[in-house]
Amino acid sequence: MSLQKALHHLQVGESYAAEQLCLALCTAQPENADTLQLLAIIYARSQRPAEASAHFLKAIALAPERADFYGNYANLLWEMGRTDDTIHCCQQAIAKHSNRPEVYNTLGNAFFRSGQFQAASDSYKQAIALQPDYAEAHNNLGQAFKAQQHYSAAEQCFRTALALLPNFEQALTNLEQVDSAWLLLIAGNSVALQRFQTTDAAFLQSCYQDKAFMRLYNQLKPATTVTELTEKIQAENQQHPSQNHAVNWIIQHQRFGAIGIANLVDINLSHRRAEILIGIPEVSNRYSGAGLTATLLVMDFAFNRLRLNKLLTFIYSDNAASIKNNVSLGFSRESYLKQHLKHPETGQYIDLCGNAIMADEFHSNKRLAKLSQRLLGRDITGALFIAPSSENPKTKDLA
Repeated sequence: MSLQKALHHLQVGESYAAEQLCLALCTAQPENADTLQLLAIIYARSQRPAEASAHFLKAIALAPERADFYGNYANLLWEMGRTDDTIHCCQQAIAKHSNRPEVYNTLGNAFFRSGQFQAASDSYKQAIALQPDYAEAHNNLGQAFKAQQHYSAAEQCFRTALALLPNFEQALTNLEQVDSAWLLLIAGNSVALQRFQTTDAAFLQSCYQDKAFMRLYNQLKPATTVTELTEKIQAENQQHPSQNHAVNWIIQHQRFGAIGIANLVDINLSHRRAEILIGIPEVSNRYSGAGLTATLLVMDFAFNRLRLNKLLTFIYSDNAASIKNNVSLGFSRESYLKQHLKHPETGQYIDLCGNAIMADEFHSNKRLAKLSQRLLGRDITGALFIAPSSENPKTKDLA
């Protein structure tokens, strides 16, 4: 009865009372394994790992067949960063017929930390088989799939975790990093953004060889061949865009095909910001409104799909037209970077204008609302999605 009372004290947050009662019980019955284990849990929760470990080992020595002792000790070992010992302890619990899903989840976390992603996946699947509504295990399985670049499977795991636990913020942010929406065509009325494909290499090279275009778009990009571009696109497409911290699109016109380039680069999901670049060669500028439409599509994606807080542009100081267009869309001057870049061929230093627009400014911008309604057929400023960094999987607390 006293042990149950100590457990009750712990469950209601009265750790000191629980500890004192357990110490008294240990004095009376020093070889009571259950009391030693409960005391170990109390020490673990009060951040006294050395004392907790010593009492877990005493409890296990007295009752070596108790699978739950090994399972709880494994959680402590995980928190202590003792990955190999965590794996061994979980395996001991399983060998003693533990049917606790938390043990398999902890084992998966230890395998994940040690880089054994397939073994981690198998462990998380076992946890889910024992408890299908185990949201944390679904989330952790998604992390293991992501580490193996199985992005579709990871996406489904994160969505399942969120269906089970809608306020699961970690699963929400993890889903964001593998969301297939990053890969989809983004369409307006007459202009769409399509992620770079290997078949776009020749068009991209023609853009990069256009000196007048590159002077305004990107003066520092080195010359490259179609073959090199093809290989680079192929390599990038093996990764999810969130892993590359960039999404690169071809601006496609519904009648004329590829007409330009759009980029969202330096994507930082931790700080919710990215940089936007739009470039349409002079020969394609006859497609009235295409650049503006592409910009609106990228802004829609950035603020509504990725939930960014800040969108940046860095424009060459002599590109007056782009600076003016930027301001007209709600961007404001944030910096003037004097002699910030050095041209690789001429050796001349280049000034940049840094501009930015914040999420609240975007969502309250009436001009953007009207423009997007006219060019895209929808008001992107009021279209805020509750859409989904990556963090290591976590283990449940000791129980």
